[in-house]
Amino acid sequence: MGRIFYIDLTKKRVVEKQNHSMDYGRGLVTRIIEEEVSPHTDRLDEDNAIVLAPGLFSGTVAPSTGRLIVGTKRSRTEGIQYSNLAGTISQKLASLNIEALVITGKNVEDIPLSIIIEEEKVILDRIEGIKGLEVSPTIDKIRNIYGKECGIVGIGPAGENLLPVSTLFSTYPEGEPVFYCARGSIGDVFGYKGLKAIVVKTKKHFNAPLQDEKNMKETSKALSRMIINHPICGKALPGLGSITLMKMLKKGNNIDLSSVEDEKVKKSDKPSEIKINKTCSPLCVIGCLNRHAKSKEDYYSSPAESEAHAALKDAFGIEDKGYVKDFTRRCFEQGIDCIEFIFGCSLYFSLQGQKGSMKEMDKALEEVKAMSLLGRVLGSKTTGIYPLFREKEEHKDMVTKPSIREEGDFNIDIKSKTIENWNSSDLEYLYAYIIALENFGFCLFSSFAFIENEEALSFLSDMYKYKTGRESNEKDILKYALETIEREKEYERKAKITSVEKTIPEFVKVLYRYFHKNE
Repeated sequence: MGRIFYIDLTKKRVVEKQNHSMDYGRGLVTRIIEEEVSPHTDRLDEDNAIVLAPGLFSGTVAPSTGRLIVGTKRSRTEGIQYSNLAGTISQKLASLNIEALVITGKNVEDIPLSIIIEEEKVILDRIEGIKGLEVSPTIDKIRNIYGKECGIVGIGPAGENLLPVSTLFSTYPEGEPVFYCARGSIGDVFGYKGLKAIVVKTKKHFNAPLQDEKNMKETSKALSRMIINHPICGKALPGLGSITLMKMLKKGNNIDLSSVEDEKVKKSDKPSEIKINKTCSPLCVIGCLNRHAKSKEDYYSSPAESEAHAALKDAFGIEDKGYVKDFTRRCFEQGIDCIEFIFGCSLYFSLQGQKGSMKEMDKALEEVKAMSLLGRVLGSKTTGIYPLFREKEEHKDMVTKPSIREEGDFNIDIKSKTIENWNSSDLEYLYAYIIALENFGFCLFSSFAFIENEEALSFLSDMYKYKTGRESNEKDILKYALETIEREKEYERKAKITSVEKTIPEFVKVLYRYFHKNE
């Protein structure tokens, strides 16, 4: 039975409870928000909560399970917003047998709070000089106090200033890059609550309690082989990096992998000048972050860097890889969702009849750093920018929409289903699988291998037993995922005035194209 810590920032109080439910991962986040937050609570409201939960298999030797789910109320008339974070913190939390952190209330004092989690205690600390710091000096300051082994998530200046485009940073294993900033834009809720960072001080990554350690280890080895034997997970992603996903957005499953091995050989003769983080978290067998990289010049700051390159090229014709790397880094230092910022600038420039360029993007970022009126507009995302110019309806299509709204454009065909009497569509099967992987803490980039392998669900049901001691079958795994989706939709129905839609990770846009069957 795992621990849940309830942290009240108003009363500066920490309460430890046991998780008596059978919920885990994203499902646990959903249940806690249902219990703690009224459906009519607003986003920036003292009564809103932030819930963080490692996946069920995080902290074990299960491969590629370093993911943390963060949830909060999206707005007064919407349901739950989720962010899926890489880094070391999920495995560290799970290794301390912590299944969730529940953060409520609001710190109203001038110095933001940091939550420090050690093996025997959880404390609230006011770190002098941390207010307003960019992300790198924030990490340095925390590690100078609590040690370099700390796993950290937190916000930069953009979050402290409540910009909608702000997001969370998360630290990688030791090496370069040190951290990345996630998609998901939850930084403003941290900032509103006066919370700068969450720090987990432990060297442990694989110490989560298990009921059957031996069989968990053996099955994890088989699962690792399954993942790396898949052409996308074992060849394209480690060989080319996350640019693979950009290729798939254009070509679906018709990407050419013939040059991957040659590229890896070509780069291997260039000696590494620094310790490069090749994976987002320890024991990831895919290594799409930087397994392809051999030098400081060709390593990625995050998987989002390739997406930033595609976005800058499409919006402004910017193809300079060095500029993209530097621009992504500067956005991350502010704690900004780089991709959403590019989309927002593209919309604003278009509305103004202005041509975007590297110079204009640099100026835009400087406006955000200065917190000028224009900077606040540019930092409000496309959903905040467009309402200021509603009369220009021809630009409405540039507003970012959830990927799930594309679902009607695709005919999802999954040939590897092993569940008998599956009464829903292949599309619902895809959604169930995605949420199941999030519940367990798997990186969603592994989903190609899982969904296309007929043994994968039996691996998961076996591993569930080895972890919890409870029996489960293949159908139970997906049933719980579908129940999680329905609970999320029901919560949103209570909040929403208009129509309700599922909250599915944005990564689904890649899977739509991969599993689409042309008639």
